Amino acid sequence: MFYASKRVVVVATDAELLSEHYYRRLWIAARNIKISRREWLDELANCLRDTHNMDIRHPYGEPYITPFVDEAMGDDPDNRWMSDFLRGDLTESKPSTRSRKLERVRLIDLYFRITHPRIARHFGR
Repeated sequence: MFYASKRVVVVATDAELLSEHYYRRLWIAARNIKISRREWLDELANCLRDTHNMDIRHPYGEPYITPFVDEAMGDDPDNRWMSDFLRGDLTESKPSTRSRKLERVRLIDLYFRITHPRIARHFGR
């Protein structure tokens, strides 16, 4: 019998997401990916729906339970939170604010780790 091996994807830790440099690199990537704030919910849902061939884990090895995108993003049908996340300061070189909603930021990071791993590997450098 042949079993295909699953791709292992490790989610970001709270410490990584709270790091100013990591957050800034994630923010830059999210701004440059050219997805509108309203399309982000669908992009996240589509990405996470198609993870049956992946093993998503925390860095310490425990399986990551992927939340439903609508539940994680809360009661925000216009996705205004994403507008706030993507907004730059006056110089447009860094985020105007930093979100404390780590699960939402983690989903965006996970999106990059799944769909754009070559970009995501630079977040922590």
